Amino acid sequence: MTGKDLGRKYLPLFIDMEGRKVVVFGGGSVGFRKASLFAEYAETAVISIDFSAELEELASSSSSVELIVSDLSSVSDGSILALMEDAFLVIPATNVPSLNDRIRELAQGRGILVNRIDMAGEVVIPSVIQRDGLSIGISTFGSSPAVSKYTRRKLESIITPQYGEMIRLQDEMRTLLKSKVDLQKERKALLWKILEDKAIWDALEVSYEKGYNVAYNIVQEHIDKKG
Repeated sequence: MTGKDLGRKYLPLFIDMEGRKVVVFGGGSVGFRKASLFAEYAETAVISIDFSAELEELASSSSSVELIVSDLSSVSDGSILALMEDAFLVIPATNVPSLNDRIRELAQGRGILVNRIDMAGEVVIPSVIQRDGLSIGISTFGSSPAVSKYTRRKLESIITPQYGEMIRLQDEMRTLLKSKVDLQKERKALLWKILEDKAIWDALEVSYEKGYNVAYNIVQEHIDKKG
């Protein structure tokens, strides 16, 4: 099942979730996984008649998570709509498929984005690798969670924590070079030289300061030769 097979055209996007609200319906293990992810980025409300111990612990340790007690099996459409008021994203994650469908239809009727847990819907939440300033999203659009997990493991062995350090180093070197090297072409070449220098990557494994010093010496040597 691909985006093409579904008649959908998925575009990977990075969205600023600051100030946005995510509403998760369901207090079980799936609800916990979704709430754990979004709690790092947005205000997250979880609605259920009861909650797993993990969700209760998450809510007690995170100011971004609110647990709202509601018997969703007996509430009206109006009550469900009130629960998702101001939501940017709704996630139906109960253990009742018909209830999930009802929540999805109500959310879509209000123009609210929906992430389905049983298949690739209009919003797909990828598996994410983060290395400070570097984010990578992985998805098979529900076709094979195993392949997504396998790919993530492979990439995590390649995209080491030093990538985050290199991003920081590149940013600082760009600022430094703007004050010391006039030609943009030369600045670009130096940044690539730093990026491809194995000695710098090895130094970053020891500490950021060591990596910075090796990179700074490359820049200074260039300046001295031009001087």
